[in-house]
Amino acid sequence: MRRRSVILYNIVILFFLYFLIACLFSVVYIMLEILEWGYVTDHYSTSFHQAQPLDLITRSLYFSVITMLAVGYGDVTPFGLSKGVAMIQAFVGYILPYAMILNYLIFNPGNIRPSKRNYSRRENRPFK
Repeated sequence: MRRRSVILYNIVILFFLYFLIACLFSVVYIMLEILEWGYVTDHYSTSFHQAQPLDLITRSLYFSVITMLAVGYGDVTPFGLSKGVAMIQAFVGYILPYAMILNYLIFNPGNIRPSKRNYSRRENRPFK
């Protein structure tokens, strides 16, 4: 593959990986709320609106994506065990890009262009 297509492939994989992780954490938030071990509340909607099943799914997915990408806006807040899950998710959201870059550098060193340095013939050091 050409270099451009490899980079595009990695970006697409990273996008789908983020979406998959956000969906999995969303399911965890939904399960915590069903088991009443923790919940995610929206401060700008009514309690009647938050009692609807569709709102539970969309609120959990919204909170999961915002926690992964921006550590939240403050409009949706976790309570109970959902706080701990949110901390783990924020940590994963911060570490994942660095892990992908290290994966690219360690397992694909041929994709990195070697530097063009002028070396002296007597020593294997670059000129200063």
